[in-house]
Amino acid sequence: MSRKGQGLLSQLSGPAMRFAYRFDVEGAARVPTDGPVIFHIDGDELLAGAALKAIAPRSVHFIVSGAPNEVFLGRSQLLAGDIALDGFGFHASQAALRVLREGGAVAFMGEYPPLGFLVAAGKATIVPVTISGAGGRVRTDPPKPGSRISIVFEAPIEIDAQGDPCALATVQEVAEQVRQARADAQA
Repeated sequence: MSRKGQGLLSQLSGPAMRFAYRFDVEGAARVPTDGPVIFHIDGDELLAGAALKAIAPRSVHFIVSGAPNEVFLGRSQLLAGDIALDGFGFHASQAALRVLREGGAVAFMGEYPPLGFLVAAGKATIVPVTISGAGGRVRTDPPKPGSRISIVFEAPIEIDAQGDPCALATVQEVAEQVRQARADAQA
């Protein structure tokens, strides 16, 4: 799908999300307005990616995994220009790197593709995001219309990754640096 078409779908889905749900947003001013950014989402609620895309102050490509992948069976990218997660995320990693190298933003939740690899190879700023209220009683259910969805953009994390981004030791070291930076910020 072309970037132009993808932008149109995102422009249509954002207002629909903002119409259907009430949003509490904190920290949006912290999000870098340009350059490569990785939004790392805490949680695994069905509409977490759609909520982030509707509220983020810049365009975001969501790597579909977890509950959204179960519901949409990897086909969400056909609808909104998102990136489908395949197995351990090799193709998703490559697609995400293309976006990052063009100065774009990607978002994902969970362990795949490996955060350490994307940070090391994409030279991106990490923006941790906590989203709550974007799911129903069962993890594959959406929230009821009118529900409140809370999105908190945490302080951006800059990691100066050293070493080969394809080396397991580098990937693990970078992931640990991100984990430690998040823990320090929350303390």
